[in-house]
Amino acid sequence: MFNNLKNVLIGVLSAVIVIAIGASAYSAFASAGTTPAAAPDTTTVDYGNGNNSGTGTGTTVLDIPATDISAEESASLLFMREEEKLARDVYNTLYTTWGIQTFTNIASSEQMHMDEIKLLLDRYALADPALAPGQFTDSNLQALYDQLIVQGDLSLADALKVGAAIEEIDILDLQTRFAQTDNADIQLVYNNLMNGSFSHLQAFTSTLTQQTGEIYQPQYLPVDQYQVIINTSGNGNSNGSGNQGTSAQGSYGQGNGGQGTGTGIPQADISGATTIHGVVNSVDLTGMSVTLDDGTILYVDLGNSRYIQSIGFAPAIGEGLTIYGFPGDQELYSAITVTVDSTGAIYTFRSETGQPLWSGGNGNGQGGGNGNGGGNRP
Repeated sequence: MFNNLKNVLIGVLSAVIVIAIGASAYSAFASAGTTPAAAPDTTTVDYGNGNNSGTGTGTTVLDIPATDISAEESASLLFMREEEKLARDVYNTLYTTWGIQTFTNIASSEQMHMDEIKLLLDRYALADPALAPGQFTDSNLQALYDQLIVQGDLSLADALKVGAAIEEIDILDLQTRFAQTDNADIQLVYNNLMNGSFSHLQAFTSTLTQQTGEIYQPQYLPVDQYQVIINTSGNGNSNGSGNQGTSAQGSYGQGNGGQGTGTGIPQADISGATTIHGVVNSVDLTGMSVTLDDGTILYVDLGNSRYIQSIGFAPAIGEGLTIYGFPGDQELYSAITVTVDSTGAIYTFRSETGQPLWSGGNGNGQGGGNGNGGGNRP
């Protein structure tokens, strides 16, 4: 079962993967047998500006009107509540074993993620499936937890890889469930949790390298999507401000504030920019898979998930697109503009010089200092 899911994941972007709710995380984890490490984030329900002011807008998920919820959406919420709990419980246990602060920091963040899901469970009158630490209503998650604890006990490197694997699978499950709901409140929470998992994955992989010298290799995410997450998330904005972030209580967030001028995102080299054409295979929150006219399958990096949503870019599978872009870092192809064939609509992701439009500035600065801001991620 685990090998089957792994085969499905390869080459297919996770936002459109159709997998059985309640079995996806277990299936993906068990197919590789690895171990993790972590660091803190605060992704929650309130949108605050990461301007080092420590203030948020106070807008919470409860300000979004509730709508009807389907059986599939209900099952998804119940599963994600326990999957976030699994992450918290595993990290707490691995902290006790190894004493690495990354584990306890991220465990605290996972508790906040659990709290966000609990808000939705209460809103839709769903019974909370969460049991005592280390115990799960879902038998697949129980088996997965037991397996990960054994793996994480082998060595510190194994423990850190367990953490990274958990975050990879969490990203895949959240992307899948995000695509399965049209409820704005649920989408908001899933997007917030996914941004948190991006930070956690970065933290575990960097801690693995710092502690052991080993470079983490993705176990479940497609390599191109993994590289986008590792190389583009968490950058500081211009003028030393942190990125847009969230807080469950509408009060604070621990942001990544820049400590210099500029965007914190290197100026792109667009000398190799080209215009290509193809049809959409699948779309996730950071990019899309496209089959070009010559039959080549290419992953196109679109950048920041919130920016993509804000401009309304959501092409249908099979839609023809004309893409103007360039091969960037890690040989990823980054879009500058995308034109939808059927409507002629043009969506712009970068400036004429290749500067990301979601970065909040136009300079070549080096942001990314760990400041205390009102938000924590783009």
